[in-house]
Amino acid sequence: MPQTKKFGHQKRRLIRKKTSVCVVSEKCDVSSSKKKIEKSKGYFDYEDNFSAESQIRFVIIDLNMLNDIFNNIAKCRYCDRSFCFDVTENKSSRKGLASSISATCKYCGSSHGSMTSNSVPAGYEVNLRFVYGMRCIGIGKSAAQTFCALMNLPPPPAKFERLYTPIFNALETASSRSMIILVNQRKRRNQVHAAVNWKVVKALRLKQDHDLSCLNLYYKGL
Repeated sequence: MPQTKKFGHQKRRLIRKKTSVCVVSEKCDVSSSKKKIEKSKGYFDYEDNFSAESQIRFVIIDLNMLNDIFNNIAKCRYCDRSFCFDVTENKSSRKGLASSISATCKYCGSSHGSMTSNSVPAGYEVNLRFVYGMRCIGIGKSAAQTFCALMNLPPPPAKFERLYTPIFNALETASSRSMIILVNQRKRRNQVHAAVNWKVVKALRLKQDHDLSCLNLYYKGL
């Protein structure tokens, strides 16, 4: 028997949407303004200055933990013994948050000490950064003293307000340099825009003259 066709019954077909995975790199997802800022000389890269590889970095550490680290990894260079160090702070040598830390051998008495912050013209870097941070969040010496007391840190520098002067001078210098850079960039942009606008005006004038000449020829033909 010949085959019979059935009408009204259609097979359902599943049409899948064509999808593609688009991998967007981190560099593509960056605004043009950020790229311009990164190219500028005064750009401050947070990752470069506060990464793990950076040498300039401040951490809050318990002296007992520091003592354990010394005893577990170091030996005395004079008596060649391990687990012999006492890490202590010389409180009389405190300069604000900058402290004098020394490691002393229990057996031979050899000792080595150092300040916990680099020295800068205005004092110690940790104090300068601390005062600047307090100013940035809008608090002063009284709040800084409370913070240090609650965190069991050395008290802030006694000459707290005197550190405002080098901070303000640095901010003034940085802002003036930034303004000079912005003004120079604006001048260059204005010069470029002026040159481009002059070319546009010249082209429009040539087109206008051409249109007028075409109209004159048209009317003469009439």
